[in-house]
Amino acid sequence: MVKRIFFGTLCLTLLSWLLIFQGFAQEDKHVQVAIHTFKSQVRLRPEAEVKFVEKKESPIPGFYSVKLSILTPTREDPVVLYVDAKGEIVIWGFLFIKGENVTRKEAGASRARKINMALFDIDKSAHRGASQANKMTVVEFSNFQCPFCVKSWRKMKELLERHPQEIRYVFKHFPLQPRGIQFELSEMAAATQEVSQEAFWAVHDFFFSDDGQTWVKKEREVLKKKIEEILKEKGYDEKVFQEALQAGKGKKRVEEDMLTGHKIGVRATPTIVINGDLIGSTITDKMLEQYLKN
Repeated sequence: MVKRIFFGTLCLTLLSWLLIFQGFAQEDKHVQVAIHTFKSQVRLRPEAEVKFVEKKESPIPGFYSVKLSILTPTREDPVVLYVDAKGEIVIWGFLFIKGENVTRKEAGASRARKINMALFDIDKSAHRGASQANKMTVVEFSNFQCPFCVKSWRKMKELLERHPQEIRYVFKHFPLQPRGIQFELSEMAAATQEVSQEAFWAVHDFFFSDDGQTWVKKEREVLKKKIEEILKEKGYDEKVFQEALQAGKGKKRVEEDMLTGHKIGVRATPTIVINGDLIGSTITDKMLEQYLKN
């Protein structure tokens, strides 16, 4: 009798495990069909990742709702596909029931992702303001030939003067062309950081001034001599700059900044990140108030 009970219990246990594993296999089947269909129909950016979020019975008889999340460095975009029980039919689009967009409700809203601030390697970058800002760390991708960057810097300079202990500002080079005078000017400015942080900011401030903006499109040798002149006037060793430029250290810094920018989806200048939030090209007074009060 005991043997019969034991055998019966064992059979029930095995049957339960079999049903569970079949359920997992069935779920995997629908999810994989949904992911494969989506990837085959959409041209994703190289850094994008497709993740499974949820599977449940759908309002369409005989279909499952499969929710996916499309992850990029800066955003999470949800998408819902409907897959039939056999995994042979996939419906992708908006499902309306009595005038309500059920698909949009199931998917939810897109949202910005937090960018890992460690990605910016701030200690090696040109930075200004509080060394350990407890309110705002602002990372800006910029270039010296961008008039909008000039405007952005003037506002940023004012904010640093008003909140010297609360804001840390980090400059990242992002020339919009990978070659030519725009890149070369960034390269030369970056090389001055090998002299010192202060030397870089002296050059930076000049090129973002009204006078400096009349120089930014001049030829490479003219710009190089101007930078040497600025360094000499400020008491810095221009030979260190020359050696760093010759050794390609400025070029390396710019290329590293551009690579970081591309990873987080920078497409234009200026692009600003605050405390890991990609906010775009402008810091508004409302944004400033929100970050400073936290």
